[in-house]
Amino acid sequence: MPCHYGEVMSAWRGSEADPSAPEMFLQPIVDLVTGRTVAVEALARFPSAAGIEVGQVFAAAHATGGGFALEAACVRAARELLPGIPVGVDVAINVSPDALEHPQVRAAMAGDLRRVIVEVTEQPAADPARLQGELRALRERGAKIAVDDVTTGYAGLIRLAELRPDLIKIDGGAVAAITGNTELVAVVEALVSLGRRLGCLVLAEGLERLSDLQTLAALDVDLVQGWAVGTPAPEFRPVSAEVRAACAASRRELLRLEPSAPPADARIDIHHITASLASTAYRVQLDQVLTNAAHTLGATLIGVSVLDEDGMLREIIATGGQLDGTTYRLGDFPATAAALREGVMLEVHAGSAESDPAEREVLRRLGMASLLLVPLIGVDGPLGVLELSCSRPRRWTAGDLSIARIVSRHVAHALARIDSGAAAHRQ
Repeated sequence: MPCHYGEVMSAWRGSEADPSAPEMFLQPIVDLVTGRTVAVEALARFPSAAGIEVGQVFAAAHATGGGFALEAACVRAARELLPGIPVGVDVAINVSPDALEHPQVRAAMAGDLRRVIVEVTEQPAADPARLQGELRALRERGAKIAVDDVTTGYAGLIRLAELRPDLIKIDGGAVAAITGNTELVAVVEALVSLGRRLGCLVLAEGLERLSDLQTLAALDVDLVQGWAVGTPAPEFRPVSAEVRAACAASRRELLRLEPSAPPADARIDIHHITASLASTAYRVQLDQVLTNAAHTLGATLIGVSVLDEDGMLREIIATGGQLDGTTYRLGDFPATAAALREGVMLEVHAGSAESDPAEREVLRRLGMASLLLVPLIGVDGPLGVLELSCSRPRRWTAGDLSIARIVSRHVAHALARIDSGAAAHRQ
């Protein structure tokens, strides 16, 4: 619908000298692993401009010289909502690249920005070098930077490499049609891979069906946003229990030892690891193979603990470090016991309140930040656990989980061969 500047200016200004804030609505952004709301996006609404699209309001304002004032008003209004947003939840504010240099927008962005995500919209910057300088200054005051509507086109990829954002947003059109679409899966895989290389999180916006969460989780997307997660509202609203449960279910599927869907192809070559494990007949060989595997997988160390008849776990291998001499009673670690009983992997992060407290305490004592615990299952039941540990926080990717499944099966077979060999030798 065409519109004119005169039709829309009353929607956001009180007078030429004192533009009033538009009404801002908040839409949740959720961590796909935990289902926790980590941010909200502040979206402008113009109740008095019924029937006129928000994009047209901004276009008309920019066309007649009032665009930067409108953007500054939106920034101020969004920041005013921060006191009503829980601590630990950031607010994402959309700003066009050239607006960041405008005095009114700079004034609206003044001060502490530690809970602000500056979402740079898709318009090209008049001077990319100056834009980088503006973003650097915002980062120095605590802001995170996001890039909106990322594509795999040459210009879009060059822009990502130049801006090096903290967060990239995948276009909602790609997300809406991703399940069963091999071409779009490849696009998202490429963007996630690029995001990992740049050290930024990947957000899939425009999520319309919770059933798509499993596909996005398997592609290692970090965050999701859309009507299926939560609709824009004038105040902060927690996401529903249904959304949190759907996120948890998508993660549980990845952690299963026998996934209901074929796992994604591992992104690193582990043929030499599995070949070595297949021929392992002695514990010293197993120790050496897992030392090599730790290097290949980027883990600080890999440990193997075996389970005895009394329900005690005892470490027998610890690559790159001393064996943990403590014997652990399985009953004291309910999350580990459940992982063995249900045949699922367990991830533990020392800094996450959602992880099992008993496992977190062991991690802290050992100086580790993240752990992936994989049950070792033999013919007659659980044999013990394989533990991949990192000294720095690490999110275990779908590729990591796929590799861990394969390695755990080979380690379980190797342990059975070693124990059989030892028994034969005693006879």
